[in-house]
Formats: sequence, structure tokens, C-alpha cells
Amino acid sequence: MVIPGLKMRTFSFRFLSLLAVILLFSACAGSLQYMKYVQTVDKALQAGQYKKAAKKIDKARKQHLYSKHDKLLYYLDKGIIEHYAGNYEESNRFLDKAEKTMEDLFTHSLSQIAVSFLWNDKIIDYWGEVYERLYVNVFKALNYSHLGNIEDALVEIRKVNIKLQEMDDKYGSALQKTAKKQKIEVDDKTPFYSDAIAHYLSALFYLAEEEEDNSRISLHKLKKAWETQPAVYDFSMPEPVRVENAILPNTLNIIAFTGTAPKKKAAGGKITTYEDFIGISDLSQPVALPNIPFPGAKPGWHFKFAFPVIKVKPSRIRDIQIFVDGKKTGHLALLENMGRVAEYTFEKHKNMIYLKTVLRTVTKGIAATKAKKKLKKEADADFILGAFIDMAVDAGVDATEQPDLRCWNTMPQKCYIGRITLPEGRHTLQIKFFDKHNRLIDTQTRTDVQLSESMNLLEFISLN
Repeated sequence: MVIPGLKMRTFSFRFLSLLAVILLFSACAGSLQYMKYVQTVDKALQAGQYKKAAKKIDKARKQHLYSKHDKLLYYLDKGIIEHYAGNYEESNRFLDKAEKTMEDLFTHSLSQIAVSFLWNDKIIDYWGEVYERLYVNVFKALNYSHLGNIEDALVEIRKVNIKLQEMDDKYGSALQKTAKKQKIEVDDKTPFYSDAIAHYLSALFYLAEEEEDNSRISLHKLKKAWETQPAVYDFSMPEPVRVENAILPNTLNIIAFTGTAPKKKAAGGKITTYEDFIGISDLSQPVALPNIPFPGAKPGWHFKFAFPVIKVKPSRIRDIQIFVDGKKTGHLALLENMGRVAEYTFEKHKNMIYLKTVLRTVTKGIAATKAKKKLKKEADADFILGAFIDMAVDAGVDATEQPDLRCWNTMPQKCYIGRITLPEGRHTLQIKFFDKHNRLIDTQTRTDVQLSESMNLLEFISLN
């Protein structure tokens, strides 16, 4: 004899259990695959195996670890790895695509932001963090420089300053509009508006074009970065740019990139509802958000929420020494902590991300609470079936509410510079990278080094 109610409840039990397992497994599996991919690419880059890293990037794309919303990340990763490998034309081909994608998505970002309020940030196209939008032009400029095209290199550097102002206006207006609508106040950080790498390269490029006045202006702006942005440039100004005639003809300029890219990690907290407002507690990462008005909220509901934070793994490299023809001639000095720039510029608009996450979580949580109550009533659920209904609905909500951890995982962390005077003729140049215990990590050698009549800039990469 078949009891209809029992059959229905057995079906519901199996269906909801299976749904919960599928949703949880798919969410966890995708995240684990992505993190494993990032780690293997990092290892290849640290070993200087750029061809291997490029193949991993292409394989990841074929395996759909880059989703249809992540084409920008593929272009960025591919572009920077080709730069590391010295394939400058190929690098610019991908970085051009990255920049065009950023521009297209930036123009339409506000409409996508509205969609992300309803679902989550990962279902919209990734259009880049502030620092990513800046550094794409920095590396395009370096590519053009290495190809002997200083005019186009200068064009790329000029774009950096334009973007800084544009993005400050965009982020600021979007955040204030949202905060005003919710009738809350949010802290707004001082914008990042002067980039040391861009000014340094500008000074070099103008000098190569024999525009000495413009070179001095760029150098002056470079020095001002230490005065106006101490939170970013919290280390001593490098010796090669301290003095008035820091950028000189007949000298060899050296630039080096080290360390692994900043990564986004998940952090979180707890939301508690009160009568017509919500409160936030138990934060794993401090967030400057007050209690938020939420008409219709009832006391006593509790929801967990997760949001992205920027984390920087310290570079192993602490000292970089220059050797010419076997003789030590100096050190490279830190010009820009790109990881710190990433942290600082992320701070600029993190409140927008956190505010969206909180409002979205509460909206979904309230809807899920009502849905669970309705499902239990329709299924005439006992304690066990009721628990599985709760689990299935919660799993469905959790699967749609994951923090967006996408970022440019293959860019470097720090930029160093140096300057040496070379006698006429050909020389052997060695750059040696040491850790904090003065242990040698990496040695890179260039032979037949000599000064040219135009651009004298050598670049080294050690992503440790």
C-alpha cells in the first residue's frame, strides 16, 4: 500500500537533499579548482618558467576556469606573462584587449552594479580594480619602450593620470548615491592620484625624446608623491630620484619587479535584524559601516555574509645588488609597493562592495526564511524533513552569495629602480636578489651591455 503523503514527503526529502549536495559541491569544487590553478601559476612564475605559466593560463581558459564574465582576467594574465617572457608585441596585443575590455565595461558598469545588488558580484563581467586599470598602461608603456617606440610609451603613461581622475569620480559618485538612498553615511578615503612608476617612466621617456623641461616636471611630480600620499609611499624616496638632476643622459637606468600579486580573500561577519534596521557584528575584517535602516525588517533574524579583502604575501626579496663586470656597484631601491597601492585603492571603494553585500544578504535571507516556512507547511514536514528543507534553501542561498575574489593574480608586487654610470664599451651586468638573511635567491645576467644614444633602460623580473 502506498501512502500519498509519505511518497510526497520521501520525494521531497530526496530531492532537497540532492539539491543541497549539488549546490554545495559545485560551489566548493569551482573555488578549489580556481585556487589550485592560481597556486600552480604562481610557482611557475617564481621559477621564471614563463612559457609554462602561459600554457597553464591557456589550459585554464579551455577548462573554463575563466568564466564568460572573466575575459578581462585572461587578457591581463596572458599579457603580463608575455611581458615577463620578453614577447613585447604579443604582450601588448593582449594588454590592448584588456584595456579595451576595461573601457567597454567601465562605461556600462552602473547598470551591471544594479544587477549585482540583486544576485551577486560574480555574475557580472569583471571590469578591473583601480590599480589594475593603471598598471595595464604602465606595462604597455614598458613594452613600447623595449620596442624602441618612445612616443607610444608616453601616450600610455599619460593615460594613467587621466584614469586616476575618472575612476575617482566614478567610484565616489556611485558610493555616495547608494549611501544617500539608504540614508547612511560612509567614510570616503583620500583618492590615489599620483603614481610613482608612471612619473618615473615619464621622466625617462621625455629625456629620451630630448624634452628636458617635461622630464623635470615629471620628476617633480614623482617627488610630490611622497609628500602628498604618505600612506602609500611610507618608505624612503629612492636615491635615483632625490636630487634635481636625477634623470641624466649617459647613464643606465635599471627597473626590477619582484614579488607575487596581491590576492583577494574571503572575510565575513554576522547580520542581526532589528525593528526596521540591521546591525553588523563579529567581523573578521573591520568595516566602517554603521547600523543600516531597513524598513520591514523584523527583530531576531541572523544571517552570515562574506566579502572580499585584499591580502599581500610579503616578497622574499629584501635586497637587490648591481654588479658590473664582476664588481659590485650599488643597489636597487624601492620605487613603488604595488601591493600597497592595491590595498589603498581597494579601500577607496570597498564600502560600496560591503554595503551591496549586506543589503543583498538581508534581502535574500528574509526571502529564504519565508520560503522555508512555506515549504515546510506545504510538505507537512516533520523535524527531519524540516531540517533538510532548511539545509536545501540555505545551500541555495549560499551558492548564490559567494564573495567576488577575482583579481589580476599574475602582476608583480614591488618595483625597484637604480642608476649606474657605464664607461664606454661593452659590459656584463648582473643583478642579484637576496632575502632578509642575505641568502642569494636569484641571479640574472646580461652580456654586451652598452649605452645607446636614446633609451637606456633595462628591466629585470624575479617574482619571489
